[in-house]
Amino acid sequence: QALRGLCGAMRRLNDTVLEVPDGDEAAQIEWIAARLRDFSIAGRYERVLVEVGGMANAARLGRHFGLLPGQPETFSPWAELHQIVCVIDALDFHRAIVMPSRSGSPDVLLDFQHAQIEGASLFVLNKCDLVEDSEREACTELLRLINPDARIIETAYGEVPPEICSARATPQELGLAVERRPQRKPLGATGPALASALYRVHRPFHPGRFWDWFNADHPGLLRVKGLIWLATRNLLVGGVSRTRWQNACGTAGIWWAALPREEWPEEPEALRRMQETWREPYGDRRQELILIGDAEQLSTATRRQLDACLLTDEEYARPLQEWTALPDPFPAWDLEDG
Repeated sequence: QALRGLCGAMRRLNDTVLEVPDGDEAAQIEWIAARLRDFSIAGRYERVLVEVGGMANAARLGRHFGLLPGQPETFSPWAELHQIVCVIDALDFHRAIVMPSRSGSPDVLLDFQHAQIEGASLFVLNKCDLVEDSEREACTELLRLINPDARIIETAYGEVPPEICSARATPQELGLAVERRPQRKPLGATGPALASALYRVHRPFHPGRFWDWFNADHPGLLRVKGLIWLATRNLLVGGVSRTRWQNACGTAGIWWAALPREEWPEEPEALRRMQETWREPYGDRRQELILIGDAEQLSTATRRQLDACLLTDEEYARPLQEWTALPDPFPAWDLEDG
């Protein structure tokens, strides 16, 4: 959703962003395979990027598609796999995983990241500008220990060189990415159960209350990412990202409801997707956050806390113009933030 909003704000009319529908793994694989077939027949796109959830395994997905060397050509007439990419937050990875690993008390987060790291053919070690050289080197050392075959590139702000995007891993590297197996005892058996959850509500956040929640400490909440609607900012989509060590918030596009009708997408599929998230009287404006953390906390405390950040019934009933007078501690946004 954030990518779709950003493409709209940047007027990238040749890009298409599709959201894999909810469902079991088999249904999602079938849906993605059908899109690959359609794209191949249409001949419109050069590359397709499939982004999996924070607790999913991209290498396993590649295996299901039959895109890897030596596999039955289930869907390979329609596409071929170039890379299995794993993006690593250097700051979070060092503090949560490298340091605890060296002290003999590994972080529970490593459990579900381990499979992702082990199955990658390319690491993008991001936010290297936020760590010391020694910390960055410690990150690469642990990544190479878990997966010695994958290539590592170091970035800031996710700026990946174009030649990296078009590079193709060797068949051997891709094969190793899927066949590699953990060499250690899983850590999660002694830690809390981790899960991901979607928080979607069609009511704006009170900026002051959400600011306080966003910047507070939430033990057990590992990751927050997605779109927000602030009552004081009804034109721009807010994009937020929160780890245990860093928060970021800026522009992720423009709400469709804030644009003239002539600027809406013309494709029937795009219009259908827009209508799926449309609620009167404020259109597609909504909260849509992916939460990763302790499973019990996500289903109880975290949702109650986020609900408390929404406008109350009394506040929501006021004219939209009055919302803009609410205290708003967030820095100014503009489209260039995206």
